[in-house]
Amino acid sequence: MSSPAESKPDSETAPAPSMLNGVLVAAGIIIGSLATIAIPIVHFISVPSGPFIAGLIGGGVAKADEGKIIIFGLYVALLMAVPAGLLVLLGFLLDVNSTIQWLLIIVGFAIVPYTWWAVTVGALIGYLIRRNEAKQRPGGGSAGS
Repeated sequence: MSSPAESKPDSETAPAPSMLNGVLVAAGIIIGSLATIAIPIVHFISVPSGPFIAGLIGGGVAKADEGKIIIFGLYVALLMAVPAGLLVLLGFLLDVNSTIQWLLIIVGFAIVPYTWWAVTVGALIGYLIRRNEAKQRPGGGSAGS
């Protein structure tokens, strides 16, 4: 048995609380944007831009910097794999029109990579904005503060 002094600190084995908060905020924004699917015309804007906006805001909450942006995007994409898996499952289980059935399956498989890409790009742009603001402040500052 190892002593508590020899064990790894929690920061090495689990995501930091700010990262977890950022991931949850981003996932909430994405789910909120998906809730607008039934609203005509609005869904053409809100659904595709939802993950990007989620990365922009959630990345700021998570304080995702150069080394954490891709990890942040992966965490959000993994969290979105749950509703994506449910869509695929519904596609296989529901006895509906074959077009709707295949649409559910295709969208289910497309959600995770699109979410990862858009959240990562949003978090990267958010990081660049925070970094430029920190450079413009007197004294320089750091992008994480």
